[in-house]
Amino acid sequence: MPSHIQAIPVSSDHLDVKPNQQLDHIPGPKGHWLFGNAKGLMPNLGPFIRKAQAEHGDCFTIGLFRNQRALVMVGPDANKRVLLDPQDDFSTRWGWQILHVFFGRNLLVRDFEHHRQHRRLMNHLFKPTVLASYLEQMNPLITTSLAAYQGDVDVYWQTKQLALDIAVRVFAGLQPGDESRAYNHDLNTILSNAMAHRINLPGTRFRKGLKAKGRLSERLREQLRLRRGSNGTDLFSHLANVTDEHGATLSDQDVIDHMLGMLFAAHDTTASSLAMIFWLLAEHPDWQTVLRDDVETLYRKSGSVHPAYEDLDQLPKVDLVLKEALRLYSPIQIIPRRTVREIDYLGYRIPKNTWVMLIPQATHFDERHFAEPDEFRPERFNPESELYREFDPYAFIPFGRGSHMCLGMHFAHMEVKAVLYQMLLQRSLSPSDGPGLDLEYLPLVRPKGQMQVRFASRLPKKP
Repeated sequence: MPSHIQAIPVSSDHLDVKPNQQLDHIPGPKGHWLFGNAKGLMPNLGPFIRKAQAEHGDCFTIGLFRNQRALVMVGPDANKRVLLDPQDDFSTRWGWQILHVFFGRNLLVRDFEHHRQHRRLMNHLFKPTVLASYLEQMNPLITTSLAAYQGDVDVYWQTKQLALDIAVRVFAGLQPGDESRAYNHDLNTILSNAMAHRINLPGTRFRKGLKAKGRLSERLREQLRLRRGSNGTDLFSHLANVTDEHGATLSDQDVIDHMLGMLFAAHDTTASSLAMIFWLLAEHPDWQTVLRDDVETLYRKSGSVHPAYEDLDQLPKVDLVLKEALRLYSPIQIIPRRTVREIDYLGYRIPKNTWVMLIPQATHFDERHFAEPDEFRPERFNPESELYREFDPYAFIPFGRGSHMCLGMHFAHMEVKAVLYQMLLQRSLSPSDGPGLDLEYLPLVRPKGQMQVRFASRLPKKP
């Protein structure tokens, strides 16, 4: 048996668990001794952050639980400094400390050369030829799912089920059914309790999340035993059998941790984005018509309700809508890091082990980068539009940037296009008579209650 791939020691290995709190020299809004600035940050942190930026500049602190201070760095320059990170100054692992207990050491929470080591092993899982094979597997699942999109539909929860069915089939190699429903239940339980106070007592939210993580990990461990040495084509099998240049494989725990991260990203973040797009298209029928025209043009060329991978490039206006939905409602609202050494920024001394946060909304809603930032205007991303304004690429960061840029970004784009292709061919969308949009933004963007959109059947024009 080949040995397991060993972790590469990195500078963040020796950071204290408790972050630095010596930040009195940096301005910021005062916080309650216990709740910090929670009242302003919930449910939507964006307006509070933009107000604090106007008052204190592009570098300030905010108060978290027990008024523990975290540093907020705002603007394209700040985003570039932290995300590009050429000197390995910012630890992702410790920035996302809150996720360790639930999602282990997945790719998101590995640092520097250790992260690059694992990313090299996983890059091939999202190359175009592999993405094309994933699309072939997801197309029939999308077709089957359309039956549930009829009448008034809670699009977030229905789309979560679709996204999970796709993730379980493509990533885990399992058919949708009871198994995927169990995955869905446990993933949702973990997400719902990820921000709970760390009180591990019976009946607490934290204990519920831990139990769900244990059940999910055990399912993955059982499946992993079946995949070692197999010729499976799903992502799980690839992870189980991938080797480095010395023939070493990932350990069982490494594979499980990466699968937990992948299932979370492919399940919850994609569901958030797709649900918001459905809502926006129902509210903006003009853009629904624009997209449907492109979709039907492609359908007339291909004659198939199942798009081929190479055909998806013929839907550029879907890209515009996806980018605008991500600008308005980025699923991940905070990109956290911790400094591994003392740095200087905008004249401030930032001590080692300081909790640093980037807030995508801060630049996504900045009219210096995006005209009419509060409006749904997908054409802003079209260079031929009058609304188009050339912007710094680090002003738009829904998938992050730099070495930690979302590994599954192209998979997510492909999935959104594939779903919208079939949906717009066979369904029309309109607002329902249900409640209006009421969102929570942490730990990710999702509705507080139901998020209803009305779907009606339509026949695609014959090719």
